[in-house]
Order: sequence, then structure tokens, then C-alpha cells
Amino acid sequence: MKQLIFIDDDLLAIEIFKIISNALEEVKSYKKLFYRSGDHFFESVETLKIEKQNILFLDLNMPGLDGWQVLDELENRGIVDHFKIFILSSSVNPQDKQKANDHPKVCSYIEKPLSKQKVLSTLALLSEIETSNV
Repeated sequence: MKQLIFIDDDLLAIEIFKIISNALEEVKSYKKLFYRSGDHFFESVETLKIEKQNILFLDLNMPGLDGWQVLDELENRGIVDHFKIFILSSSVNPQDKQKANDHPKVCSYIEKPLSKQKVLSTLALLSEIETSNV
């Protein structure tokens, strides 16, 4: 089963993503998991069924492990390839966007605020990526 994982310390962003993802037919069958920090995610990662069908929306600026540290830890644990990773951030630092675009495991950089259209565009990009890998 595909899992949609959202890691963000912003409760409003989590609630918006819940509303959007629950309204989209394209992801109704996905298991949806929400975490307030990278630390919280890794506390539960051992109990998750990590398959290669995970979509990860990852905020950059969070207390504890930030988004870049989460990426590093996924690589260190050897599970980074089990995720299609989309950076989600309100960072105005052009270096963050460039780093995300240059990172081989990041599919795309999405600027906050999140919208239904941005999620649909992300899913379309994901579909293109999966089609090109076949």
C-alpha cells in the first residue's frame, strides 16, 4: 500500500494537507501519516512498513532534526530509496531551493503555502517519474 508521509512542525500546514489529501481521489487509497518533526518520524519508523511506495513531503525548517538532517538519516539507514521525496518549505533562502534541486533523492521543491493545485502537480510529476522508470 502506498503511504503518504508528511513531516512538518506547522500544525496549520498539517491540517491543510489533511484536508487537501482527503479531498483528492488520487490519494484516497493511500495510508496517510503525519509527523511534527523528523525526530518524531524516526521514533516510529521502526514500526512502519517501509516499502518502496512512500511519498514524503518534508519541511526543511523544523526543531530537532531539520529536513536536511532527515534526508541524511534516511540515507544513513539505507532506506532513502523507499521514498519519493518532495521538499516543502517556506524558506526564502535561494540556497535551500538550489540544494533541493541538486539533491539526487529529491523529486521537487514545493513552496508553501500548500494548495490543492500544488499537490496535484506533485502527483502528476510523480506519475511522470514512475512512468519513466518503467
